[in-house]
Amino acid sequence: MKSIYAYLLFFFCYLSFSTQAQTIHQKLYGKVVDKTTRQEVIGVAVWVNTNDKAISCLTDERGNFVLHVPIGRHDVFFKLIGYTPYVAKEIIINSAKEYQLNIALTEETTVLNEIEVTYVSSKDETNNSMAFVSGRKFTVEETSRYAGGFDDPARLASSFAGVAGETGSNGMVVRGNSPKGMLWRVEGVDIPDPNHLSNIIAFGGGSVTALSNHVLDNSDFYTGAFAAEYGNALAGVFDLSLRNGSTDDYAFATQVGINGIDLAAEGPLKKGTDASFLFNYRYSTYALLSPILPPEMGFLGYQDLSFKLNIPTSKNGTLSIWGVGGQDTQHRAAESDSSTRTFEEADVAFKTNILFGGTGINYQHTINKSGYWKTSLSASGNSMFWEEGRLNNENVVEQKEDFENTQWNLALNSYINYQFGKKHTNRTGFTVKQLHYTINMNQADDYGEPMYNFANGTGTSYLLQGYTQSQFNLGNHWTLNAGLHLQYFDINKEISIEPRVGARYQINPWHGITLGYGLHSQIEQLHYYMLPITNNEGTTTYPNNDLGFSKAHHFVVGYDWNISESLRFKSEIFYQHLFNIPVVDGSYFSMQNITNEWYIPFGLENTGTGKNVGIDLTLEQFIKNGFYFLTTASIFDSKYTGGDGIEREAIFNKNYVFNFLAGKEWKVGKKKNNTFSMNGKITFMGGDRKHPLDEEASNVTGEIVYDYQNAYGEQYPSNQILSMSFLYQRNKPTHTSLWTFQIINALGNPEYFGYTMTKEGKIEENTDTLVLPNIAYKIIF
Repeated sequence: MKSIYAYLLFFFCYLSFSTQAQTIHQKLYGKVVDKTTRQEVIGVAVWVNTNDKAISCLTDERGNFVLHVPIGRHDVFFKLIGYTPYVAKEIIINSAKEYQLNIALTEETTVLNEIEVTYVSSKDETNNSMAFVSGRKFTVEETSRYAGGFDDPARLASSFAGVAGETGSNGMVVRGNSPKGMLWRVEGVDIPDPNHLSNIIAFGGGSVTALSNHVLDNSDFYTGAFAAEYGNALAGVFDLSLRNGSTDDYAFATQVGINGIDLAAEGPLKKGTDASFLFNYRYSTYALLSPILPPEMGFLGYQDLSFKLNIPTSKNGTLSIWGVGGQDTQHRAAESDSSTRTFEEADVAFKTNILFGGTGINYQHTINKSGYWKTSLSASGNSMFWEEGRLNNENVVEQKEDFENTQWNLALNSYINYQFGKKHTNRTGFTVKQLHYTINMNQADDYGEPMYNFANGTGTSYLLQGYTQSQFNLGNHWTLNAGLHLQYFDINKEISIEPRVGARYQINPWHGITLGYGLHSQIEQLHYYMLPITNNEGTTTYPNNDLGFSKAHHFVVGYDWNISESLRFKSEIFYQHLFNIPVVDGSYFSMQNITNEWYIPFGLENTGTGKNVGIDLTLEQFIKNGFYFLTTASIFDSKYTGGDGIEREAIFNKNYVFNFLAGKEWKVGKKKNNTFSMNGKITFMGGDRKHPLDEEASNVTGEIVYDYQNAYGEQYPSNQILSMSFLYQRNKPTHTSLWTFQIINALGNPEYFGYTMTKEGKIEENTDTLVLPNIAYKIIF
């Protein structure tokens, strides 16, 4: 039987290669496996439709396929009786590097008549088969093509329904939730958000991603009612994957731009094997952008490294070693000459240094022909160091703040994915996390006064998680995902048992309805629980040791309409009830609204509540004849109740977000081997909520005083953010070059940060206007 498949493989590939024309061709290769068991699938028909013919091949006894196709953008089709036909859409093949495409096919539970065959698109489903409610798969290529994407998955996600972003930060407000409620995963391991300058502007976001699109693979993003395997999150989930390096040949890439330089390489660890390596290093400084950046920003630079080694073992296993991490530096010297100061606090000096990242060892092993198990051992964390001081009359810097905050984890997680017949698949797993923190915070009441320590400690605790989830295929129309997630937090000895369920009713190949429910919980950063608090009488207590999980019920009802092969409409109505939110008794304060407060000198209690309710709409056309568009609308309302029992607007209650994104791609050059594309995006969204200004009290005290009795009672102005990108790709037989120009906030829409008082006693709005451009040249060879 193997010899027959080998002969057919040679025959089909010979036909596809022997008739190549004048245009440049490139190798497209990969592996096809069963989505549930990860077993290789033999005999899958694989083909690409070109202008004049179909180029086709069959997978061999190891599930491998090879095609030689013209460079450009293609849809790649996969078909085998017994499996749902699949199409990988919008695959870009360039001249410099062979393209590796690994596909997982879903086994059909019922046999369909041939005339009923409908292809499942790579745009229609997430990588995780256990999650189909409020989920979307995004491609790496979209992060650079979509205007506003800026090669950043988080900024790309701000184009999706239910998500609001900012110019100065890639933190995401998902359905009205705080960015700190996001769960970030890389290679199946929970990590701190992998963004430069993370947690400075706001918890849960930074300035730009540390993950290069050179190493990322297609990944998943979820906005609610998460599957049972995702825990310790209330807002959303980024489930990111790193691709494997090329197993066939070596490839290198260099990118130089305003933001800095990237160096990347990949290839086989040993030729003739499936072992590979992949890495990307980036060093960046914003020095070239200093003329258009606010002078108060000072010097800003960062560097990051991402890598992955993928090593198949001799006994149906695969070992991978991976890592992502970065380091940030920002500093500003005080201007000693008062006559040359161009902004209010030019006499203030500061310095910050941030380290962050995660690394792990993963091992995946096949269990007979029905499943596989996967185990990971990982370490992750971040550290932030901050100093600030001001020049006195003798031009000597008097230090006012000196902070250190380090959070790091060790984790072991493992799961088994097993198929109990065609209609039932189960995934069961656990995670053990050892949590650590070190914090040392020193501050003076004013410049020139001595600093005192108000937070100092180290601590360790454990978070244990377990889950089980099953997918049931109930006939031709119904699919049910049901599971349970369990969390145990060692500090307060609390157990959270969280049911999760998702159902899909496929009316026909074009229309479908989804239903989802989940109970979700999240802990805060470790030091909030473990640090002592000293009251005015000098008594020291640990009031937050018994603080429990924050929790939320998520409800989702969705409707999908595949209008045509390239046009899709999607809508979801959602309701989220938040409860057990930590609040301060008798105060408006709630952890639901926290942005970047590192220390809270109060005892907290789990009596706060909140709610998010709204609708998300998406109309999307995938690339057809070079044109695509994405239109999303989100209308929502977010409320919270603090420790005073008063319901108020939540800080991130923007009320609406509308995105209009479109682009056009042309083939250019004598042989149409090159491409040029123009892309644009305009965003309209409401502003965040703010405290009203108590102008009278501010004028009396000489400093800004807010009216906390009416907390979050006013709203910042709405935002109109225009982003554009232009890409030109030139393909030569030995290399590919790519010119890109990207700009975010081309209209100069300001961001608002409350009020400030000048030295002359004048009250002004505190705003920043950031216009973020990038011009880059990349060569792949």
